Amino acid sequence: MPQYYPIFMDLKAQPVLVVGGGIVALRKVQTLLQHEAVVYIVSPRLVPELQELVDGKSCIWLEKEYSPEDLQEAVLVFSCTEKEDVNAQVSADTRAHHRPVNVVDDPEKCSFIVPSMLERGDLKIAVSTGGSSPIVARQVRAELEDLYGSEMAEYLRLLKKWRTSAKTKLEPEKRGVFWDRVTDGDVRELIKAGRSAEAEGVIEGCFLSLLD
Repeated sequence: MPQYYPIFMDLKAQPVLVVGGGIVALRKVQTLLQHEAVVYIVSPRLVPELQELVDGKSCIWLEKEYSPEDLQEAVLVFSCTEKEDVNAQVSADTRAHHRPVNVVDDPEKCSFIVPSMLERGDLKIAVSTGGSSPIVARQVRAELEDLYGSEMAEYLRLLKKWRTSAKTKLEPEKRGVFWDRVTDGDVRELIKAGRSAEAEGVIEGCFLSLLD
């Protein structure tokens, strides 16, 4: 089994190829569009839900069988067909062109795998078992969901909001004090209790107390 290197990738406005037009392809395309990729789908047919996503701009359908020319400038490739020969061809072509490829449910044909993801605003936690057991990866993600709830999105939004002020207006030795105080758990607990205004007040009070 390969030792996969974990990485987060910015796909905004980047071309991504999805080969296949079924339910699995639909899930891949939905996730890719959420991350603002430009998705090219190659398939003779699409399930109705997938066809509804096609707009000719961010989601483009090439109504045809796959051919190597479809790779073009794709930065990522997903093969989601039920045809072993097509998946094998996609895998071989992408590797020959040094493009990352994921063949669904076939780790041997993949050069990258998709982790089980937990997202809470800017917080993204990727869980992978290296292809050994996707079920275990999902179980671990479920445990993390209990640890990191919906409050994390607002919590990180507030910290991000104060990041520039702390960096530009606090002395270097005081920045560490500021971040230690505002991340000690109190602010997050206030947000979890639905008291976001109080949470920001705590951050502001801490900031003002450290100004010269």
